[in-house]
Amino acid sequence: MKREENSDYPYKAVREVLVNALIHRDYQIIGTEVHVDIFDNRLEIVSPGGMMNGSRIQDLDLRHVPSIRRNEIVSDIFSRLHLMERRGSGIGRILNSYTDFYEQPVFESNEYFFMVSLPNRGVAHPSQMELQFDEDTTFGEKTQLSAEKTQLSTSKAQQFAGINDWELKYFHDVIIKELEKTFRSGTLEKIEELFSKYRYTYSFNRRNVAELFEITENRASSIIKMCVEKGVMVKQRNGVYNFTPHNG
Repeated sequence: MKREENSDYPYKAVREVLVNALIHRDYQIIGTEVHVDIFDNRLEIVSPGGMMNGSRIQDLDLRHVPSIRRNEIVSDIFSRLHLMERRGSGIGRILNSYTDFYEQPVFESNEYFFMVSLPNRGVAHPSQMELQFDEDTTFGEKTQLSAEKTQLSTSKAQQFAGINDWELKYFHDVIIKELEKTFRSGTLEKIEELFSKYRYTYSFNRRNVAELFEITENRASSIIKMCVEKGVMVKQRNGVYNFTPHNG
């Protein structure tokens, strides 16, 4: 019998998109600005400049997009103002705001702009998807889910997806096992989280490791050095590393 306030757009998601638009926009493109457009069914935020590495956000796995800062000073200021949370977790928080809805946020980019469209939750359709898991469940045409349309929110669904991520499973069962005598369990968990984020595709540096592990950059360098010695990571160029692909 009490009034409940439900916003059309989740506060955390809007804040995250706005902050990222200001932090990562290309300020060298003269005569441009961040645009915020509100429609009946969506809110669109467009900022000048695309992805730093030249890729398109719509071609990537949204759960494993590498965090690359274009404007270090601006990013540092927003971090000191506590308007930035853990680096690289922004897209995840945006998606989590829509786990109960069929309509999902849309991310698009090219070399000139980066756009995020947030659905209006007031007119969005609630997700009615229920997944049944049994011994005969497989990823076929009927069970495959589009990342653009559906976000799995149940722990069973997440566990099921993890079991079928053979690359991550191999890293956990084989590579992490090989490192058990070198690192403590807490560090092993962070290394696995780092791999889940960058995989074999994306590069990272000691600052990325330090921020994810919540340690100093000197300690991050030591961990990277040990991983390189163990053959888990490889140095691409000065200060830039990748995970070493393994055949398994």
